Amino acid sequence: MMRKRNNEIMRTDELIHRLSNQAGIKTHAAMSFGRTVWASLTLSIVAALLIVIGVSGLRPDLPTMLTAWPFQFKAAAMILLAGGGVILVRAAGTPGMATSPLALLPGVLFLLAGALFDRSGIPPLGVRQLSAPICVGVIVAAALPGLIIIQAGLRRGIPTRLAAAGAISGVLSGSLAALAYTVACVNDGAMFVAIWYVVAISITTAIGAFTGRYVLAW
Repeated sequence: MMRKRNNEIMRTDELIHRLSNQAGIKTHAAMSFGRTVWASLTLSIVAALLIVIGVSGLRPDLPTMLTAWPFQFKAAAMILLAGGGVILVRAAGTPGMATSPLALLPGVLFLLAGALFDRSGIPPLGVRQLSAPICVGVIVAAALPGLIIIQAGLRRGIPTRLAAAGAISGVLSGSLAALAYTVACVNDGAMFVAIWYVVAISITTAIGAFTGRYVLAW
């Protein structure tokens, strides 16, 4: 009887030890994935800036525009979208965490409000010929390295819905590229930004959803 009781105690102790070890591994993995997300974020914005500056250059009046509301609106809108993208990427790579599109709502509402109250007089197609296609093309091109980097980072997590996780990585990389493009873009109309920046981000989202099915597969 005494031996049986000792065996039960040993089994209980062993079970507790295993559970504690597994909890430690999961906590370490979560911390490691969190650091990976922030590293991917940093590398993506640097890559996007290098491409934007290399392709389009800096707008000549950038030092003046840094303190102007039209530039700040563009930057703030993209930061809000990118912030929602970070939340969603972390959730997509963590089992059990919900990936709600509501994380993008602040950025979307900010863009809509800016478009509704736009008094810049800048036409939706931009102040220069081919402004819209150039804007979309540069943002998408600047987002592609970030898309690769972020999806590589997601592989360090445990994404289960691959297309959705890929789409989320496209949202984040597209938002970061659009943020980088603000230093080159001379179209300061909120309507222009709400239309064409969002079109570019939607394209990177679609690319991310397609590639995520294969890149993020276990």
